Amino acid sequence: MQEFLTPDGMIANDFVRQSHQLGHLLYWHKQGKISVQVRQDKMLRWLLINDTLQSVIEINHPEHLLFPHLNILANLFENSPSPSSVLELGLGAGAIRDYLKSRYPDAYVTSVDNNPDIIHCYKRYFGGDPMCALKCDDVMHILEQPKKYDWIILDLFSDLNAPLFLFQHKFYHLLRAALNDGGTLYINFLAEHDSQLKQLTHLLIANFGKKPIMHAVPDYANHIIAVSK
Repeated sequence: MQEFLTPDGMIANDFVRQSHQLGHLLYWHKQGKISVQVRQDKMLRWLLINDTLQSVIEINHPEHLLFPHLNILANLFENSPSPSSVLELGLGAGAIRDYLKSRYPDAYVTSVDNNPDIIHCYKRYFGGDPMCALKCDDVMHILEQPKKYDWIILDLFSDLNAPLFLFQHKFYHLLRAALNDGGTLYINFLAEHDSQLKQLTHLLIANFGKKPIMHAVPDYANHIIAVSK
């Protein structure tokens, strides 16, 4: 496993680039233009969508965060009051969910993904409790419901092509409305161009009335963003 990790315990860039070829295949399914894979090598198991790495976990310790951007996210969590309720939009292999359940055991975490294959893989290959709060649903439909949350974590990227609604005022209006007073929205945002970051910043300022906290992740396209209600 060590050849896949950097000295500080993070996933190596070479692993990210070659993950669709490494290890052995546990699961593969294609529907339409979307293919989902689960692969494993020694003590690591990972999820890919269209050959793009989404999540990777250490099988014996799924609560460990192996991506640099997730460690930045965890550091931001530490600066906020512990949540009672969390909405995670985008499940992947459940790395964020597993961390939250380990670090904040009293929080009720609801995870949403619109791809039933992803939910199936989490339950079967990544240790997800079949009875846990997972919803296969449309993000907009979830946000239009009256329930409110202390934290909302937005992680909906399968590649650099962001869903169009991530650049629409209505989406951020719904996100703010779904937060309790003092609640925080966290975003894992993949930006191909600075213009995308500027557009997102404008949307957040327009809907939250303040400039978000933004952290670029060295050597990655990820930006971790936080803004509170």
